[in-house]
Order: sequence, then structure tokens, then C-alpha cells
Amino acid sequence: MSKLMLRLQAWRARRYAKRNADVARKGRPDGGIGAEAPIRTASEDRLRRTEFAARIADVLSELSLREGRVFAIRGGWGFGKSSLKNLITELLDAKSSGADWLDFNPWQWGDGDAIARALFGQIADRLGGKHSKAELDRAEALRRYGAILTGASKPLKVAGSSGHLVSMALTNASVIAIASAIGFDLPNIAKVAAVFAVLSVGVYLVGRVLSYFGRDHSGEPLDKVRRSLEARLRELDRPLVVFVDDIDRLEPEQIRMLLRQVKANANLPNIVFVLLFQPSIVERALDPVADGDGRAFLEKVVQASFDLPAVPTSIVHRMFEEELSEIAGPYATEANGFSQRRWGNACIGCIQPLLRNMRDARRLISSIAVHMPLHVVGNVFEVNIVDFLLLETLRVFEPDLHDALFRERGLVLQEGRFSRDSRREVDQAAANELLEIVSEERRDIVRDALKDLFPTLEWAYGGTNYADGFHRQWLTEKRVCTSRYFPRYFELQTAVGEISERRFVDLLDATATQDELLAAIAAVEADGLLNSLVARLDESVDRLPSENAAVLLPEMFRLAEKLAGTNSGTFDSSYMAAWRTTSWYLKRIPEDVRGSLAIEALRKTEALSVASILIHLNDPAARNEGEGGPFDPALDLNTVAAMKAEWLRLMRDYAADGDALIAEPDLISLLYRWRDYTDSMDEPREWMMKAIQTDQGFATMATRLMSRGTSHTYGDRVSTPHNSFNKETIDDFIGIDVAKARCDAINPAQFPEHEEALRTLLRYLGKWLGLRTNDIFDF
Repeated sequence: MSKLMLRLQAWRARRYAKRNADVARKGRPDGGIGAEAPIRTASEDRLRRTEFAARIADVLSELSLREGRVFAIRGGWGFGKSSLKNLITELLDAKSSGADWLDFNPWQWGDGDAIARALFGQIADRLGGKHSKAELDRAEALRRYGAILTGASKPLKVAGSSGHLVSMALTNASVIAIASAIGFDLPNIAKVAAVFAVLSVGVYLVGRVLSYFGRDHSGEPLDKVRRSLEARLRELDRPLVVFVDDIDRLEPEQIRMLLRQVKANANLPNIVFVLLFQPSIVERALDPVADGDGRAFLEKVVQASFDLPAVPTSIVHRMFEEELSEIAGPYATEANGFSQRRWGNACIGCIQPLLRNMRDARRLISSIAVHMPLHVVGNVFEVNIVDFLLLETLRVFEPDLHDALFRERGLVLQEGRFSRDSRREVDQAAANELLEIVSEERRDIVRDALKDLFPTLEWAYGGTNYADGFHRQWLTEKRVCTSRYFPRYFELQTAVGEISERRFVDLLDATATQDELLAAIAAVEADGLLNSLVARLDESVDRLPSENAAVLLPEMFRLAEKLAGTNSGTFDSSYMAAWRTTSWYLKRIPEDVRGSLAIEALRKTEALSVASILIHLNDPAARNEGEGGPFDPALDLNTVAAMKAEWLRLMRDYAADGDALIAEPDLISLLYRWRDYTDSMDEPREWMMKAIQTDQGFATMATRLMSRGTSHTYGDRVSTPHNSFNKETIDDFIGIDVAKARCDAINPAQFPEHEEALRTLLRYLGKWLGLRTNDIFDF
């Protein structure tokens, strides 16, 4: 029975021992994403530690032991202890007379007793591996010794001793059930009571059986069992080296339990323990049982130590850069914001100082390998490569700061910069609070990283205060310091309402043919991304292929014309961005074809609004007297004159086509251009008189000439819509008196679609004619 019990006790250890030495010898390291696996073979040794491993393997193989030994391989986390162990075991296997070995990892076994039982179980399995009678006897002796030493039977004895309590409870339950049956369905209740009674007897018997299994029936004392085991171990023709790895990952109590077992069995013949740990962690765990001197206690356990050879950080950095080149090298291009100077400064100043060992390097490489594909679509990288690598470094080594950057978007981007001028002291204090998230020893490194990532905030750290002119460059480089790209780095996807870099590149490729370009723009518009596309064109004029101008320029005219009349009056409105991009793109087209392509684009698209702006920008006669700044027109005077003539032809065609001109969103501006290009108000005024000759026509024109806007006063949380009319416009094209007479003759309620415009116009006419005083609704 004792033999059966010992085999049952070893079952769990054997179950988990599938990853034994034979499997370890055949296993290959995982070099993929997230891998921190140690190397397995000398062919993978990039730290030149094979010779050191060979010397240790020689020492272990040359031992002739009547008593065991305890050695240690010491080194910090991530410095390669497990890799060195694998090199040693490979060399032991290669020796014909080398020591046998076992790789034991205590981290998976839970409490201290479980670790000790697993240790003896796996040693027994290793020694009994060939199943000869002598080896089976040796393995059984070792399991038996381990069971007695670790108290493996205790749980069974406890279970047996508690049986009477369960039995008592079930017996009482049966009595209560029988008593409760009086006056009820007695047969059914009696059956239940009988079941309880049987269970009470059964539990008692099971408890007795468990107690029986828990006893040591051999009656042999521990010292006698140990002497028998020692005799069998001396029969081994070579020692067994037991590598105990990851000791420094255990809880302090588990460390103490494990080392007590090692110390108690350190003199077993032909058993050599090689402990792998970081000294400072194990010494702290031993302090409570060594009067605060865990180091002295450890020295009594370990006879000799092999300290891991130091790895120069230069080697760590070189290996990191080699692996990084394989992953990120294809994206280190100017189109992705790569600059050798900037990358060199960022790598040496902000990344390398955080890579202390190979584990640090592997962690960062793994994070880069995980997140980089989320920014890659096809062969396009959606963000700036240097910014991405710096942010990944912060994500790995300073995750709290990385999270804080996303929360503090307004601060790091300095959004609403001019409105924040009064907050400079507050912002500077907040910027310094970001640094306090990291440890003091890393603050200088992180400060440099933040200054590089967010030049908008550099002033807060005593650096440069960048002007707005740099913003376009940062947009072109897809920098995290811009509001357009900032979300992409943290949300790991293109922000809602934004066109992706991949799609933008595809659109640029589509400029080779008109059909492809029209299809690409139509798809973008269908997805509601037209404004985003215009913004990207505005930011990326230098990327627009000038060789495809015959296809691209007309479509840029069309894009700008679609947005005409939507100008919000701000420098960053979509309409302004559209015609500004078109003007800048013209300068990139070769001069010998520029003029003809511009005229042809106007003829094909009939884009009156954008053409009038281009004419204005390139006509020296349109410059105001005393207007400063250099005049650098994209179009020569002949082209400007030709465009004016073509514009007038198109305008007159529109005017003759009934409602075509009325539907133009930029109507007021077009009417004034008409006046300017003919040097007379006659044609536009004549057209106006025809358009408003009916009440319906006048009501429609009132709606077209009304300006719509919003107001926002101090204390308001939302804007208030308001409508207005320009006195000069009404007087120039209709006449104040004529407009007043027409309004008086019309009942606005008869034109519900235009009622608001008619009533607003009547109110403004009354103010202009002095028929009422100004009120709060006048703007």
C-alpha cells in the first residue's frame, strides 16, 4: 500500500514533467512577437558566452561526488541566466561522459510544499527513466524519501480526521428529516432519511480509508530511508545536475521553503543543484530567517557561484538596432518623416538609455512588432516613424506617462494656443507634473523625448517657442504634435472623419488617369471625407505629382468649386484650403504648359468661383494700393487676360440660362467679379432686374443675398444663429428704395420658403432708411 501511495503522490509531478529535459533539448526558441525566450543553442549565442558555458559544463561533468553540491548562477533579471543554462545543458549533452541533468522550474507549482514535492517527483522520474529494476527502485526510494520529508500525507490525514464531523452532520440531518415526517408523506420522507443515514456511514468509512492511505506503513524512520537512498544514489555512474530556475520570481516564503529543502539535501550523493537567481531578491527573502543577513545564510547553502558575465550596453544597443532594422527598416523613408539626424538624436538620447539589458530590448522590439502593423496599410505607414518609435518606448517603459499624454491632449498640443497665453504659468506647471509621473532618474530622458515629440510644448521645458509656420511642416511629416495625427498614434486607427494615409496615397496614384481619379474622389465624397481630402491636399502640395497636372488640375478646380460659398471666414476653412492648394499647385507645373492647363481646367469645369480667385491672385491690377509683400504670380498676364475672357463667356452663359446663375453658392462674389471684369455695373444689374421682376423671383433673390452666421457672447455655451444683409450689396444690384418698395408689396407669409429672408431684409431696410433704431438683432 505504501508503494501505491508514493506513486499516487508523484502523479502530479509526472503529469507536469512532460516538459522534461528531452523536450527541452529539442525545443527551439520563439523569436516572434512578444518573445522573451532564452536562447537554446550555441548557434544563437550573440553575447559570446559559449566559452563561459563550456567551462561550467566541464566543472559539472568532472565532479566525482560522494556528497552533493549546490552551485549558483547569479545575475539580474533579463541578463541571460536561462540562456546560459541552456548553453550549459547543450554542452553536457554533447559530452559522452558528461553529467545528466534536469531542468526544474518551481514557479508553476504554487505553495512551498507543492514545490518541494514536485522537485523530488521530477528528480525521481529522471533517475527512473530507463525502467531497469535498479533505477525503478532508486526512483521509488527517492519518492518515498520526498514524501516523508515534505509531509505529503498530511492532506489525506486531515481529510480523514474531518470525516466524523461530516458523518455527524448527515446523521443529525437524517434524524431531523424523520422527525419532520410525522403527519406528512411518511414513506417519501423516510426514504430521504435513509439516504442521509447511508451517506453518514459512507463518509465515515471513506475517512477511515483516507487516514489509512495517509499513514507511513513502512514504519521506517527518515534516517533509515535516507541511508537507503544514499546507497542507491552512489550507484550512479555520473551525477545528476538539477537546474532550479526562476527562483527570484517566487514569493519570499516559497523561496525560503525551497532553499531549506535544497540545504537539507545538499549532501545527497551524485546530486548537484544549480540555482539560478538574482542575489538581491533572494537575500531579501532570507533576511527574516537569518537575523537580517540573508547573504550570510545564502553563503551557507551555496558552495560556489558563477556570476553572469556583464553584457556591455553597446552590444544590447547594437542587437536592438539590428532587430529594429528588420522590422521597421522598410518604413524609414522621408515620406514617413524619417530623418537620419532626428532619429539619431532620438535613439541615442531617449531610447538607448532605457535599454539596460536584452530583456528590455526584447520587450521594446516586441511592442514595436505588435503595434507597427496597426499603422501599416499595404506599403504605406500612416504615421511618422520616429514619433511612433519614441511613443512605443514610452508605452513600454513609462506606461503611466503614455496614458497621461492622451488625456492631456490640449496641453501637449497647445490647442487654442493664443487663448492659452494667459495660462502659460498653469501650462508650465502641468508640463512639469507630467515629468513627475516618471522616476527621478529618468526625468531628463523623458523630458528630451517630450520636447522631441511635442515641439508645441517645448517652451514649457525651457526650449524653443515655435511659430505657427512650423505646423504645415509637421502635418506633412505626419507628426503626433498635430491635432490631425495625434489620435492616430493612441487610438491605433484613423480618426472618424479623416482620410487614411493609405487612401490618400491611392488617390495620388489615381491621378495618372481621369477615370481612376474621378472614381477615387467620388468614393471619398460618398464616405463623407471630402473636407478631409481637401485638407490633406493642402498639407501635401509638394507630394502632388506635377507630371499628372492635365488630369489633376481640373479635379482640383472641381473640388474647390464644390466648397464655394462655405467659407467660414477662417484661414483653415475647407474652401480656402481648396483654392489655396490649387494656387500653390499651379506653381509646381512647368511654366511652358501652366497657362494652357489653367485655361483648359476652367473651360472643362466651369468653376467660376475658384477661377475668379486665381485671377485675382495673379492680376497685378487687383492689388490694393500700398499692399505690401512680394508679388509672385503663378500665371502670366496673358494667361490672366485669357482666363478673364473665358470666365466672362461662362458667366454670360450662366446668366442666360434662367436659374443657373441664381443657384451658384458664391453668387454675390460672382456678381462683383462680373462688374470688375467688365468695368461696369450694367450687365450684373441688368441680370438682377430680370431675375427679380416677379414676386417669386424677388423672394428667391432675398434668400440668395442673405448672409447666415452665428454669434457667441460672453457666458454662452452655444452659438446663436443670425441672418443679415449687406447694405452695399442691396444698393449696388437692386437699390435700397426699390428693395423697400418690393418688400412692402409682398406678403412674406405667401412665400414660406423665403419668409425669414423677406422679414429680415425688411428689418434691415427700415434701419438703413432711418425708419427704426438699431436693436440687438442688427449685426
